[in-house]
Order: sequence, then C-alpha cells, then structure tokens
Amino acid sequence: MGPAAEHLAAAESAAGSGDFDAAVRERFRAVVRGLEQGGVLEVRRARTAHETAAAAVAEVPDRAGELPGAARGFDEIVYGGRAATPEEYERLARADSFSHAPPPPPEPVEVAERERQPRRWRPPPLPELLRSPKFWAFVLAALAIALIAYLLLRLAAAPTAPPPQHVPSPGRPELPRPDPGEGSDSIFERLPARIAFGGLQLLICAAIVVWWRARRRGALVPEPRPVEVPAGELLAGQARLYRRSGDRDHVAAKLRAAALRRMRPTLGLAPDAPPDRVVTAVAARTGADPNVVGAALFGPVPDDRTLQTVVAQLDRIESEIG
Repeated sequence: MGPAAEHLAAAESAAGSGDFDAAVRERFRAVVRGLEQGGVLEVRRARTAHETAAAAVAEVPDRAGELPGAARGFDEIVYGGRAATPEEYERLARADSFSHAPPPPPEPVEVAERERQPRRWRPPPLPELLRSPKFWAFVLAALAIALIAYLLLRLAAAPTAPPPQHVPSPGRPELPRPDPGEGSDSIFERLPARIAFGGLQLLICAAIVVWWRARRRGALVPEPRPVEVPAGELLAGQARLYRRSGDRDHVAAKLRAAALRRMRPTLGLAPDAPPDRVVTAVAARTGADPNVVGAALFGPVPDDRTLQTVVAQLDRIESEIG
C-alpha cells in the first residue's frame, strides 16, 4: 500500500462520486497505513483487517474502539460482495483519527561503489571431464591395479641361474647327471606367504573399491530447506489455485468445516450432529432465519457470487457466536 494520504484522497474522491464500496476500501487502507506511519503498529507486508483492528485496540483502546466493527464491514464489502452504504462510510470517517499521520520517510538507497581493481589474467577453465572427481578416482584405481599386476608378474618370474660349467677332473671318470625336468611349483610356493597372499588381498580390495565408487546408488534426493512465506501471499496463492480449478463446492466445504469445528464447542454440539440440529442451534444462538443459516452452512454453491455470500454469512455467524 501507498502512503495514508494517497488512500485518503482516493476514498474522498470515490465518496464524492457515489462509489462507496471503493470509498470504504480506501478509507480503511488509509487507517491501516496511518497506524503504521504514526508508529502505533509495526509495518508488516500482510495483515488482515481483523488483525489490524485487534492490534489497534490493544495499543490505543480509547481511539480504536470502533475499528473492529469497521473491519467486519470491510470484509463483507470487499470479500463478501455486499454493497456499502453512505452511513457506513460516514461512521468509518468519524472513527478515523489515524489517516492524517505524517508521511513515511524516504527509504535510504544504498549505492555500492566498486573499487577499480587491476585485471588479472586467469587461466581458462578446465574441461568438465578433468574437473570430475569420479574421473580421477577411476584413473588412480586403474594405475593401482596396473601397478599391482606388474609387481605380481615380476615376482612370479623366478630368476634363472646359468648352468654350471662342468670341468672333468683328470683321472676321474665322468658320470651322467639326471635331468630334473620342468618345475611345477606355483607363485605361492616360491614367494613368502605374507607377500603372496597380501598382494592377492590388495588386488581384491582394489577391485571392490573400483566397483563401489563407479556404481550410482539411486537418484539424487534434494534436501528440503525451510522457506518463510508471508501469510497474505500464501493465502492469495491458494485462493488463485481454487479460483482456477472452479471447484466452489470444495472451497465452501473447507470453509464450512473450519467454521463448524470452531463453533461446535461453544454450541455444545457433537462432531456427528445432524445438519438440522446444527441449523437450529445456530439460529437460536444468533436469532437469524433458519433458512438463511441452512443455506450458509449446507446449501449449494452454483456460482462465485453465492460463494462470496456464503463466506460473508459464515464470518457473520461465527463473530456473533463468539
């Protein structure tokens, strides 16, 4: 909303042209902005008419005694579709002692000065593949496996000594030597047990690490973060969704269920009380016509105007029951 003086001028202009709906709306907005500019209420982005009236009565009860009734009329006119009367505007004008507050001070504008810094040469960014940690993990794992395989192959190759040169001694006959044949011992017999089995365990562990790091376990799950949304914006967004869906019966059922849930303890009704008993209790408590009460609590909602009427009637019934 703008300053209180702008809303006050708009209200007086609308009243002069006979548009008392706009006059009541702008005059109440002028009151709200006057309360904020005068320091009675803190500036808030979203505040309902009932919240404004209750807060003003709590702060200045001697000057804001008529604001709760004006807030109820404001809701009926703006949201309930009821036409405003000149008497309502005059009553709101007499109760208005806040819209002539001084205008708000201009908000300070911060101008950030950028210091000129010498341009430094920056190397071009690396390709996406080289910046991936999975790529380097795969390269290191491949190098480790290759190194282990190389060591095992080197250890498996036993050194071979040159055949001894047999020099026959003089006077001694030469005896034939037996052929030992090819060896059948394995790497585990030639190497010490700690080296052979330790290398095998390292090879198995390296294979398990490569398999574990290269496998993607499910989809990525984003972490929910709390977001503070003003109550007015949340309510307006939900109302736009309801309006776009066009399901008036669902909206009316939600509003009626909430109103009945708050009124049943005061009326002494059980949650499973039949509709005729609820209508009788509400009509006896408020003195309203049972047909009007029944239409507001359980009647059909064929169009938007009927929905606005139901909302205004529910608010009136609940405010009278307390």
